[in-house]
Amino acid sequence: MASRIAVVGSINADLVVLMPKLPDRGETVTSSEPKWFPGGKGANQAVAAARMGGIVCMVGAVGSDAPGEMCLAALKSSGVNAEYVLKTTAATSTALVMVEDSGENQIVVTDGANSAVEVDAELLASFDAVVAQFEIPEPAVLQAAKATKGIFIVNAAPVRPISEELSALIDVLIVNEHEFEQYGKPAHGLVIVTAGSKAVVAYQDGEVVAQCQPKKVEPVDTVGAGDTFVGAFAVAYAGGSSIQAAIERACAAGALSTLKLGAQSGMPNSGAVDVFMQG
Repeated sequence: MASRIAVVGSINADLVVLMPKLPDRGETVTSSEPKWFPGGKGANQAVAAARMGGIVCMVGAVGSDAPGEMCLAALKSSGVNAEYVLKTTAATSTALVMVEDSGENQIVVTDGANSAVEVDAELLASFDAVVAQFEIPEPAVLQAAKATKGIFIVNAAPVRPISEELSALIDVLIVNEHEFEQYGKPAHGLVIVTAGSKAVVAYQDGEVVAQCQPKKVEPVDTVGAGDTFVGAFAVAYAGGSSIQAAIERACAAGALSTLKLGAQSGMPNSGAVDVFMQG
C-alpha cells in the first residue's frame, strides 16, 4: 500500500535567473531572461513525494493571485491533494533563485501567504507521516507535530532555533551539511545529513547507522534537490523501508532532480529512480 504523506509547509513562486557565476557581496552580474516556476520547500517536497508514489496532501497557503494559481495548478498536476491549501489576502510568497552555470544557487525568500498556514489536527492524525519545514511560522510546525500520530519528519531549513518542546516531537530531522554545523550533532533521535554530491549520513542517537554516496551526475540546477530527497525519503521510510534503503532511494531521486531547470520540473517519478538505481 502506498504511503500516506501530509506536507505542512511553504508554497512559493520562484523567479529563477541563470548567470555564469553567483555574485559576491557588492558585485553585479548579468543573467539570462528570468523565468517563473512553482516552488517552496513544502510544495516541492509534496510534489517529490507524489511522484515517488505517495498519496500526498498539501497543507499550506497562497495568495488569491496569478502566482498562487500557478502553484496550485502545479501541485494538482503532480497528483497532490491541494484541498487544504488556504487562499489568503496576502500575496503568494516569492523566492528569488539565482543559479550559476555550475548548478550552484543562492535563494532569497519573501514573506507572504506562508505566514497564514493553518493546521487541521484531525486531518494530520490520519497520515503515515507528516513532513514540515521552517519556511512557515514555528507555531504551525509545533501544531503539526502535536497532531501527528505517524512519523513526524522535519526538514530544519532555513536554520532557526528548535525549542525543546518541538525537538521532543521530531522523529526524523533532515538537514544539509551547513545546517548540521549550525545545529550541532544532536544526541538523540534519527538525524539525516545531506551534502550535495558528497555522502549522506544518518545518525541514530548520535551514532552513524547508514551512509549513501549519490551517483555522479552533471547538474543543470541543484534547486530542489534537497526537497526531492526529503519527499522520496518520507515515502520510502513511511512505507517500511530501512533507513539505509530509504536514504539510497532518496539519494537517487535527488541526483536525478538536478538534471533539469526548476525545482519541481526536474523531480523524477518512481520508475525513473528504479532505472537509475539499477544502471
